[in-house]
Amino acid sequence: MIRHATARWRPWVRRDGHLALVVAILLVWSVVGSGIASMLLLPAWVITTQLIFAGSLETARLRRRAWLGQYLQAASPWHRWLRGGLVMIGWHQLLGILLALLLLVKLRLLSPVYWPVLLIGVAGLIWLRSVMRRRLARHVIAEYLPAVTRRLQAWPLGLLLTVLLVLLALWLPQHYLVGLGWDEALMRHVPADGHDSLLGFFERLARALEVTQYWAMQNATERGELSESLALVGWLLLLLVQSAFAWAYVRLLMGAETLREATLEALPMKRGKERE
Repeated sequence: MIRHATARWRPWVRRDGHLALVVAILLVWSVVGSGIASMLLLPAWVITTQLIFAGSLETARLRRRAWLGQYLQAASPWHRWLRGGLVMIGWHQLLGILLALLLLVKLRLLSPVYWPVLLIGVAGLIWLRSVMRRRLARHVIAEYLPAVTRRLQAWPLGLLLTVLLVLLALWLPQHYLVGLGWDEALMRHVPADGHDSLLGFFERLARALEVTQYWAMQNATERGELSESLALVGWLLLLLVQSAFAWAYVRLLMGAETLREATLEALPMKRGKERE
């Protein structure tokens, strides 16, 4: 019976176990104590950065390869010069560093009610991957099918998560900030005596940004004491933070998918060399 259950779960583990592992690690990171999280910040930051970087770089190289193949002749030396080197790698590493930091800090501040939305993101990725691969298999070269699928599913998945996160942020109760000055709102709702570490600093900074956006939105809506432009800033901050968090999360999942595909491709080659 145990063998039958194992055989039934094994295909799922092989196909989607890496996604379950990523989500489990993020969940542990979000609930672990401040002291442990501070000690683990650097390795967590590095690993998360490299996962985001892997997916982001694959997308950039796929886009660049398509551009070169469409506009340049095969014999042109520009293929070698423009295919993407240190500049592309450096840019996407920097992007990965920023998105990874945003993701890790935001996860520490999220209410548990956000986790169903993150799980919806994983379920949406699995469903989109299955549907798109079946549809694209008739049109895309088999070698590029996984990469093209990831390229196309990133935007709808990111948009879905952004909408859900914004709606959830507006639905959840927030601190009542009407009538308070901006500095008073920060003093009341941003802890000044938090954990004295780099992670604590980033958490306080993120909390201050969150209080600022709701302070601007609430005061402008309730009493009209602020200008419309400042209210717009509050809404833009809300949309920017939630969309950036959704994009970082999607890129993390895409990076895990990319590394899984690379591992599966490398295993047969390694076994072939060992047999030789």
